[in-house]
Amino acid sequence: MNKQTIITVLLALVALVGQGQTIKTDYEDVLDSLPIAMQQYMAMQGVQHFRVILTGDFNGKRAKLKKITCDNGKFDERILLSDIMHLVFTDSIERLDFMAVPFGSDSLRIACFYPECNNYRLFEDKVKADNMKILLETLTPGNGPDYPVIAYSSGIPVNGGTWFCGLRDAGIEPRLWYEKHGINDYVYYTVTLQDDVPFDGKADFYLRISKEGSLGMHKH
Repeated sequence: MNKQTIITVLLALVALVGQGQTIKTDYEDVLDSLPIAMQQYMAMQGVQHFRVILTGDFNGKRAKLKKITCDNGKFDERILLSDIMHLVFTDSIERLDFMAVPFGSDSLRIACFYPECNNYRLFEDKVKADNMKILLETLTPGNGPDYPVIAYSSGIPVNGGTWFCGLRDAGIEPRLWYEKHGINDYVYYTVTLQDDVPFDGKADFYLRISKEGSLGMHKH
């Protein structure tokens, strides 16, 4: 292997390492903290509410949120935050709250809140409701820069039912659920970290959302 080839290989390895994100996820069922009567009411209404606790060396990184949909093995991706909205993780522990509420007879509204900044609602999404699906912990990193944080999915098909715990513990990233377990028609949400570009005066509007507070700037 000549010198030029070695340099090329090293650069490729550096690029791959740079794509990785050191993020650890933990989950809390927010409804567990409510009084029993309220828990029962929420259960009757079909409301689900998870807090995703993200731990990592964020150090002022900008978090981009994305929705990924699987339909018969075909994946569609959609960015959920506009370019003017800068969600900046400044601490080593950050939190995102996901709430799912039935909407009409066949739809589910899924909203994401940032509790560290006055419970700011980052986005609201609508998906097709299914009694065999729940808000589901993803637990494993993705194979790339997009880090899965939560899904709305059924579990592994078993005897006409669905095995959620088996999917949680399988150690398979959501992108591979269709290929490995035959799970279809699901969505999951990801976080991608990148260096933040501060407001430079050229944009018409800039909104920063972080533990340090939100900041909106208008071009005069």
